[in-house]
Amino acid sequence: MKAVIDLGTNTFQLLIAEIADDKIHEHYELQIPVKIGKGGINNNYINDEAFVRGIAALSEFKKQITLYAVSEVKLLATSAIRNATNGKKFADEIARQFGFSITTILGSAEAEYIYKGVFHSFQFPDTPVLVLDIGGGSVETIIGIKEKILWKQSFEIGAARLLEKFHLSDPISTYEIEQLNLYLEEKLIPLFDAIKVFQPIVLIGSAGSFETLVDVVIKDFAVIPKKYSNQASEISIDDFEAFVELMKTSTIAQRSCLKGMTDFRVDMITVSALLMQY
Repeated sequence: MKAVIDLGTNTFQLLIAEIADDKIHEHYELQIPVKIGKGGINNNYINDEAFVRGIAALSEFKKQITLYAVSEVKLLATSAIRNATNGKKFADEIARQFGFSITTILGSAEAEYIYKGVFHSFQFPDTPVLVLDIGGGSVETIIGIKEKILWKQSFEIGAARLLEKFHLSDPISTYEIEQLNLYLEEKLIPLFDAIKVFQPIVLIGSAGSFETLVDVVIKDFAVIPKKYSNQASEISIDDFEAFVELMKTSTIAQRSCLKGMTDFRVDMITVSALLMQY
């Protein structure tokens, strides 16, 4: 039995599985909204509260790893821990308390893993696609055709970073939206240059913000999207624009009342939606 732990900026995720007959058999999965970047991500620092939340999550994971008699554990850290000045201190504390070592992966490797995972989740079209993964610390963008990656880049403009920079009003103000769009225009020049070259015509969204988009469309808009697999649904442009408009005009309290809204995404979903739209 093996376990992998994804130490993301918003959530820590544990998967326990075994490989038999050349297939992966999942036995247990747990996701904890640690928000390791909250309050310090734009200063490249894990603050004390986030540090404690991270250790507490690993403690929960350790219980399950022991329960399932896992023989091998792999921890992968991304943007927030990768860039934190006290990231090594956090890794050392995890090693001391639980005996786990952390592998910190670069954004380029993260982008490649994301593309491979998305590719195996449903049947890709025969034309170039753009895969967009909105994390808390970084955003991975990959253009590919079928299994072949044509271009990839990681941008340090994740939802936690955008939230602390631009979403200070409730609901977000017109001025903040304008400033956010100007920021994205500057940061995403390499992406739009690549789009001109490779001309993808399909956008495939990955990670929690896109899951929230689908959940809100289904549970709050009462729309049943076309499904390509258990992990892949198609959202119309009209439903997408309605979702973005709702995120722009609603307060945190109003978003919390949505049936499709996950509690720990209620604060970051507005900037994520604006990034999707941009």
